[in-house]
Amino acid sequence: MSHVLGIDTGGTFTDGIILNLETKEILAAVKSPTTHKDLIIGISNTIEHLPYDLLKTVDYLSLSTTLATNAIVENRGCRVGLLLLGAEPSADLPQCEYQILPGTMNIRGEETVPLDLEETRKAIESFRGKVDAVAVSGIFSIRNDNHEKTVKQIVRETLHCPVVAAHELSSVIGMQERTVTAVLNARLLYVIDELLNATRTVLDRKKLDIPIMVVKGDGSLMNESIARERPIETILSGPAASIIGATFLSNIQDGIVLDMGGTTTDIAILHRGVPRLDPNGAKVGGWHTRVSAVEATTFGLGGDSRIHFDEQERQWKLGPRRSWPVSVICKKYPNYFEELQQISLAPPGLTKYELVDGYFLLHQPSTYTQLSELQEKALEIVKDAPHTLVEISRQLQINPNFLSLDSLVDHGILGTVGFTPTDILQLKGHYHAGKEEAAMLALDLLAKNHGYKTSVLIDIIEETMTKQMCRVILDSMWTYEKEDLDPFSGDHAIEYFIENALGKRHSSLISNSISLNEPIIGIGAPTKSWLPPAGERLHTETIFPSHNHVANAVGAAAGKVMTIFRILVQNHDTAGIEIYAPWGKSHFKPSEHKNEQEQVPMEIAVQKAIQEGKTKMEEEMARQGINQYEILVEQKDSKIDGPNSGFRLHIETKIEIAAVGLPQNRVNQPQQKSLLGKFWGKDKNPDFSKLPTV
Repeated sequence: MSHVLGIDTGGTFTDGIILNLETKEILAAVKSPTTHKDLIIGISNTIEHLPYDLLKTVDYLSLSTTLATNAIVENRGCRVGLLLLGAEPSADLPQCEYQILPGTMNIRGEETVPLDLEETRKAIESFRGKVDAVAVSGIFSIRNDNHEKTVKQIVRETLHCPVVAAHELSSVIGMQERTVTAVLNARLLYVIDELLNATRTVLDRKKLDIPIMVVKGDGSLMNESIARERPIETILSGPAASIIGATFLSNIQDGIVLDMGGTTTDIAILHRGVPRLDPNGAKVGGWHTRVSAVEATTFGLGGDSRIHFDEQERQWKLGPRRSWPVSVICKKYPNYFEELQQISLAPPGLTKYELVDGYFLLHQPSTYTQLSELQEKALEIVKDAPHTLVEISRQLQINPNFLSLDSLVDHGILGTVGFTPTDILQLKGHYHAGKEEAAMLALDLLAKNHGYKTSVLIDIIEETMTKQMCRVILDSMWTYEKEDLDPFSGDHAIEYFIENALGKRHSSLISNSISLNEPIIGIGAPTKSWLPPAGERLHTETIFPSHNHVANAVGAAAGKVMTIFRILVQNHDTAGIEIYAPWGKSHFKPSEHKNEQEQVPMEIAVQKAIQEGKTKMEEEMARQGINQYEILVEQKDSKIDGPNSGFRLHIETKIEIAAVGLPQNRVNQPQQKSLLGKFWGKDKNPDFSKLPTV
């Protein structure tokens, strides 16, 4: 019997399931509201609501989290110092203190400019008191990592702080992207460290001595120790978990996975049961990284997308900003409903805002955040309960048309309240967690303020949601096919045919439609209400697996450990053969190897690299505590025409060695300790909620 506890922390809910891996049976499933002020509360509530007799049978916990992704998007994390070796940044970098130092390797891993150790120590010393972690990135360090290793050791000896070397995170050429990856990884060290510490605390309270696994952006799992060292690997783990969950629950090998949450919709394509990985690395918060992640398209359309009227375009829109549903807020905070009732007594008028909109305190601003006097007063008003924009403006004695609190929302300090698709579902009887009377009042306010009947407005909103769903699906299809065509570029002819195909009304002269060749697998609670009409317009089947509302947690539990080593073998002719691997560069001299089987030197070198790679992989699996695994090897040879007819010159071989296995159980997994505790001690670990916006 192999039971796994899967947990996913989403923007709206934290889901938990207990899965029997052998029978694929979900033994228990719960959803708890995600507590943005303290994610641990949501995780704790989720675990508390699972049957304890089943929890005692669990072998390990597998965690999917949006925490790292959110921290990057919100520009939060610890202070980072960056040491660049041999080159200036070629583009913008995440905010950090940085120094440029001598020390250069060429593309063959040969040192062209040596390190200046004295200057290096001075640069490191200049970071003292200014940074919490350091990143080191050198040009062509993937060909020779000696410089990065040397500087990393000096940082440890001098500052005694966590330090990240870029070559440890990626073996792909591209110094700018590797540098960005290293800086973001350093910034996230505290973020994941605190999450894992707190998760471990929750498990200890329940007397659950089990390992913690964390979902990576490519859908595979890593153990707690690696997650603490490489938190950047957790970005986009949410979409990855949903894809794995969809495959696990539906047994469908080819299809379109659509995961709709409260904030966003993620879409990915399944082919033969496997999602495609982004070959260039994940992009998050405007930063291009070298992190392997599933190729998914994310759109600002969800069950809690704010519904508003765009005065310029004269049409109703959903999103991209998320708002907390007004019906849910009114049920928890009666004062908000009373404020809406007061607003309804006033005559409708032209406004730049929606009458139902409001704000609440989401996070206390850090001591580093600079606030205006007006912003401080606004925060004081909403510190204990949400209020409508009208009420906040009244207390501030300012016209609500001229009060903008968007910057506080953008920094994650304030959350917004508004009318959302969830409120529509409340009115239609498909959702029951809110106050129906409040949803009706909010709809009435929206309709009257813009001159609509409520029944007409509901039809318009539902039609808008259907067409936006169709458009994001089509956008994903074009992106996946790598077509240069932008179907929504504003071209009137293209727009005419798309609108004619997707709209309710069709031209009397032209008939056209759009059909998808694969089914759509709906993941997430809102999809059962909003996806079927879109599927009908796109003439494809919509499938909703059982337990689709907790598919991300299922995906977390069903994941496997996967580690990949990439090795490059290059033939430099008279200079010999070079082998570039994650553990270093080596030189292969054909003259030192007897050709007993009449093999050419490159074939011998490739075999040597593969054998060494397998040995290193076995050592890595032992380090991770993985006993059950399979090693897979792929190689791609590059050959060119030689000087003699019929002769092909073998110039290069790329090797991938992958190990895929089951996570460790409670017997062979050592207790993990905080990565940062050994530098500052547990009592000095900062509270993540107080980390600065940098």
